[in-house]
Amino acid sequence: MGSDRGPTPFWFSPLRSDPATGPVDNPHQLPHHWVGLSGANYKMSFFAELKRRNVFRVGAAYVIVAWVILQVSDVVLSNIEAPGWVFRAILLLLVIGLPVILIFAWAFELTPEGIKRETQVDPSATITAQTGAKLNVVITAGLIIAVAYIAIDKLYLSKDGDETTTVTEQSAAAQSEKATTEKSIAVLPFSNRSANNENAEFFASGIQDELLTLLSRLGDLKVISRTSVESLDPNLSIPKIGTLLGVATILEGQVQRAGDKVRINVQLIDAAKEDHLWANIYDRELTADSVFQVQSEIATAITEALHVQLSASDEALIHAVPTQNTEALNLYMLGQDQLSRGSFESYRKAANYFKEATTLDPQYAQAWVAIATAANRLQITGSIDQAEYESMAEGPITTALKLNDRLPGAYAELGTLKWLTGDFAAAGAAFEKALQLNPRDGLSLLSYGRFLRSTNRPLQALPYLQTALETDPLSPELLFELGKVEMYSGHADKAVAYGKQILEMNPTLVNGTTILLQGYYAMGRYDLAWPAFVKGIAMDPGDYENWSHAGLLVDALGDRELADRYIGRALALGPGKPAVLKCQAQLLTLHGQSAEAIAIARDALEARLDGRWGSTSIFLRLVRDEALRTGNYDDAVRWYRERHPELFSKSPTINDTSIPTVNIGNVQDAIDLALLLRRSGDAQTADWLLDEALEFYRNTGPDVVHGSIQTLIDVELFAMRGDPKAALDAFSQAIDGGWYADWQLTLTSPNLDSIRNDPEFNVLVDKLKAKMATQLNIVKALPYQGEADLR
Repeated sequence: MGSDRGPTPFWFSPLRSDPATGPVDNPHQLPHHWVGLSGANYKMSFFAELKRRNVFRVGAAYVIVAWVILQVSDVVLSNIEAPGWVFRAILLLLVIGLPVILIFAWAFELTPEGIKRETQVDPSATITAQTGAKLNVVITAGLIIAVAYIAIDKLYLSKDGDETTTVTEQSAAAQSEKATTEKSIAVLPFSNRSANNENAEFFASGIQDELLTLLSRLGDLKVISRTSVESLDPNLSIPKIGTLLGVATILEGQVQRAGDKVRINVQLIDAAKEDHLWANIYDRELTADSVFQVQSEIATAITEALHVQLSASDEALIHAVPTQNTEALNLYMLGQDQLSRGSFESYRKAANYFKEATTLDPQYAQAWVAIATAANRLQITGSIDQAEYESMAEGPITTALKLNDRLPGAYAELGTLKWLTGDFAAAGAAFEKALQLNPRDGLSLLSYGRFLRSTNRPLQALPYLQTALETDPLSPELLFELGKVEMYSGHADKAVAYGKQILEMNPTLVNGTTILLQGYYAMGRYDLAWPAFVKGIAMDPGDYENWSHAGLLVDALGDRELADRYIGRALALGPGKPAVLKCQAQLLTLHGQSAEAIAIARDALEARLDGRWGSTSIFLRLVRDEALRTGNYDDAVRWYRERHPELFSKSPTINDTSIPTVNIGNVQDAIDLALLLRRSGDAQTADWLLDEALEFYRNTGPDVVHGSIQTLIDVELFAMRGDPKAALDAFSQAIDGGWYADWQLTLTSPNLDSIRNDPEFNVLVDKLKAKMATQLNIVKALPYQGEADLR
C-alpha cells in the first residue's frame, strides 16, 4: 500500500531528519528516537521543531513587515486619492500571504547553496541558527520602527488631526464640530436601481432633493445641504462622513422605478456607531400623490427617531402636496437636475422644464419659483441681460407668492429681483422675510449675504454666510462668497485660502481660480494672479471676460503687446460685450488713443448695454473726461442723468435739506459727476454729492479697503474735497496694502489733479511702477502655462 501513496507533498516533511539514516522521505518511517514518544513529548518535540525551523520568527517578521506596508500604503494611497478598494486588496493579499509564508518556512530551508526542501538538507550542514539570528535583527528593527511611529503619532500627529485628512476636510470638520447635535442628518444621494430604459437617474436625485428640502424646514433639525453631500468621496465610511459634516445620523436610500411602479428603500444610520436606527421599504404606484406621501412618511419617521418637536405648521408642511400632476413633478425634477449642472445650456434647459411644469399645473408654486432661480443663474453668468432677467423672473415670483406666501425661496428670489433693479430697501425686507420663514434656508442665507457684501456691507454679510456654512460646509459657491466677503473686509489672504480650498475639493471649479486670482489682485500680487488667470481661462476658454481682464492685468504690469493679444482674443469671442469693450476702451485710453476709446464708450451707452465689471462707470468717465477737455458739459451730464436719475432726483438748494441717494452702485459715478458739475458751474450740487459719497464710504467697509477692487474711492474723494494730506496718506496705505487694481486709469483721472504735482504723489507713483516692473520680471520667468498662455 505504501508504494501507492505517490510522492510526499513538499509541505509535508517529517518533523526532522534522522542523523543516523539521513533524510526520511516516508513520513511513516520515523527515526528510532521518535518511536514510542508519548503525546505530550510528541507535542513538545513538534514545537521544538517549529522553533528550529524558524517558523515562529518568519511569522513574526512577516506580520511586522506587513504592518509597515499597510501604514505606508495608507498614507500614499490617501495622498494620490486612490479608490478605497486598492487598500482593501493590499490588506487581503497580506492576510492570505501569512499561512503561505508559514508553510514555506516549514517546508524549505535557506542554505549557502540557496533555498532547498528541508528534507534534502544534511543536518550537519544546516544554518537555521544563523538564519534565526538574522531574523531576530529584522524583527527587532521592525519593532523599533513600529514603536517609534506609534509614539510620534500619539505625541505629535494627533495634535494636528489625521494627517491623511485633506485641508478641505479639516476645514469642514472644524465648521461642523461646533454645530454637531443629536438632531442632525445628512441625506446621501439616493442610488438609482431602475433599469437603464427607465432613464430615472434624475428621479432618484429628485426624490433625495425633495426630501432634503422638506426636512430642512422642520423644527430644529439640522440638515446638511445637497451641495455638500454630493461633494463627498463616495468611498468614505459612515463615521467619516458624520465627522466631516458634523451630523449624528445618515440617511441612505435607493429608488427603483419600473413603469407605473416605484420602490423607495431607506435606512437611517447612527453615524458614530454605524447602527441602523430605522429602515423601511415603500412600494407605491408612480403618482405625484404617492411620492409626496412616501416623503411625508419618511420625514415623520426621521423626526420621531430623532425626537424633533414639530409645530402645527411643521405638521402641515409634512403633509403638503405641491402638485398632483405626476408629469409636472417629473419635469420639475428634470429641471432641478439641469440646474445643478451649472452651465449656460443646462440653465436654459432647466428654465424650459420648469415652464412646462407650470403649464401642466399652473398651481405648482415651487416650479414658478424655480423659473426665477434659473433666470437669476442665467443673468449672473451673463447669458441674458438685465431686461431679459426682469422679464423672465418678475411674473413667476409674483405668481408663486400669490399661490403660497410662505415659501422662503420665493422671497429670496424677490429679494434678488429687487436688489438687481436697485430697490435695496425692498430687497433687504424680502431676504429678511425669507429667513423669518426658515432661518436655516441655505439659498436665503447665501443670497442675503451676497446682497450685503455687494452693497458694501461685508462685515454684516459674514454671520449669514457662516450660518449657511454650518449646513453646507463643502459648497463651492458659499466658500467663494465667503472669500469675496473676506477680501472686501481687508483680508485678501483669507480669500486666497478659500480659493485654494475650493480647488482642493475640485481642481476643475472655475470659481476656485476666480476667487484665488481676485485675492491675489487685492493683495497687489499680479505675478501670482497671472497663473491663476491662465488656469481659469483654460478651464473655460469661452469666457471672454477672463480673456479681456487678463489683458488689463498684463498691461498694468507693463506688457502692452501681450495685453493686445488677450484683448484681441476677447473681442473674437465676445464682440460687443460690455466687459470686453470696457477693457478695450481702457487700453486705448492709456496708450493715447482717446478718440477710439470715446467712440466705443458712446456706442456702448447708446446701446444701453448692461453694466459688467464697472463697464458703465468706465464709459461714463471717458465721456466725462472728453467733456472736461472740450467744455461740452451738457452732453455728458445728460448721460449721467439717464443712467443715474437718483443722483438728480433731489437737487439741493440753500433751503432744501434733501440729499441725493449714494450707494455702492453709484458712488464712483457720483464722484465723477461731482467734478463735471463743479466745472460746469454747479459747485453746490457737486459739494453735496461729494459729502454724501464720503459719508457713504466712511459708514461702510473697513478703512483698509479703498473702494471696489477696481477703484481708489477714498483717494479721489479726499483729493476732490481739498484734503491732499488725507489723499496721499490713503494712496500710500493702498500701495503698501496692494489695493491698486486698475491703477493706471485711476492715476490719469482728473479727479486727482489737485495732488498730481505734489512730490510725494510722484514718489508713490514711482514706488508703484517699481513693484510692477519686479512682478513683470517674475511673470516673464514663469514656465509655459499652456494654450491660454499667450506670452
